Amino acid sequence: MKRVHMSPLGEDRDDDRKVTKPSCDTFEVGIVGAGVAGSTCARVLGEAGVKVAIFDHSHPREKPCGGFIEDRVVEEFKIPEALLENEVKWSLNERFKLRTRFQFEQSQFLVSRKDFDSYLLQEALKNNSVVHLNEKVVQVTAEKEKWMLRTNRGKCVKVSLLIGADGCPSLTRKYVYRPIPQSFLTMTVGYDLPCSSQYLERNFAKNTVEVYYSRKYVKKGGFIWIFPKRTKINIGIGSRESGFNLKQALDSFIAVHPAGARLKNIEGQFFAHLIPTVWMAQFFDLPCSGNNWALIGDAAGHVNPVGGLGIYYAMKGGILCGKALLDGDIHLFEDYWRKEYGDELYYAASAVSKFYSASGFALWLPYVFRNLLTKSRHSRY
Repeated sequence: MKRVHMSPLGEDRDDDRKVTKPSCDTFEVGIVGAGVAGSTCARVLGEAGVKVAIFDHSHPREKPCGGFIEDRVVEEFKIPEALLENEVKWSLNERFKLRTRFQFEQSQFLVSRKDFDSYLLQEALKNNSVVHLNEKVVQVTAEKEKWMLRTNRGKCVKVSLLIGADGCPSLTRKYVYRPIPQSFLTMTVGYDLPCSSQYLERNFAKNTVEVYYSRKYVKKGGFIWIFPKRTKINIGIGSRESGFNLKQALDSFIAVHPAGARLKNIEGQFFAHLIPTVWMAQFFDLPCSGNNWALIGDAAGHVNPVGGLGIYYAMKGGILCGKALLDGDIHLFEDYWRKEYGDELYYAASAVSKFYSASGFALWLPYVFRNLLTKSRHSRY
């Protein structure tokens, strides 16, 4: 006969009753983050039939990064022409009270991050083994040789390999290794300002982006950019200052600087985001993978700290991470990414402090003499 007791409130309590734990779905790989790194990695694994869960409650979305992609991104990853909103042949730069316009050796491009990220995610989801969970991972727990992920909607998922592609600061990185030091994080804020194509043609030089390094607005290294796209302008600022100070500086630039006069009366959407800006090369000696985990993209700190470019490293890292797993050893990712683009990151990290210091004038001067100076016929203000 089973024993039944009375609770203090007089209710029956059955000692034989079992508490049922919520069931967990199981996948071979869990990728936290469906941005360019996570989606590219998911596509590689999905094409090989690996069962992948990719978690993201916010993608695709616009970002204040501007959507500047290098020619190698377009060529290597075969980006459709329809996604390219502006071909960039020139950069108008202002620094040390000098303005110079230089030509890129190869055309660069501007994209909408929302459309670009959406395309990459849909490419991954063409593979039936890839599932997108529109949920936010809020807890990561190590269980024997697996990881248990819990989401903001109470879902439980177990994976054999965990890949952090969740930007910075990365929740995944916090659990599998340790966070990127605060001193290596840069805040970016910006606006997406919608406007007509006619307005763009009248007020902005064709095939040209603009970059301003003025210390009046950016005091701790960094710059302000203006990127004209198809039917909008992305303007932003990045620096190791607080988001509040950066927004004030950007608003002041729009109100006071001659370049900002073209944007004063346009209302748009405000964005803010953190990116890694590693200024010590030794950081890249740290591992990006372990026995059953890996970090890619911003979560790995793989961003060029001089110009803030990270899309190529995120996509290339996603492919190399997937390749390492398919080659049978996730630790191979360390060799792969260092061979492909490690030298670029090490060099930029060692040069960034000098570039943004007063001595950076010596690095800047050759641009002035090599290219068109001030009063260019392509400048319209």
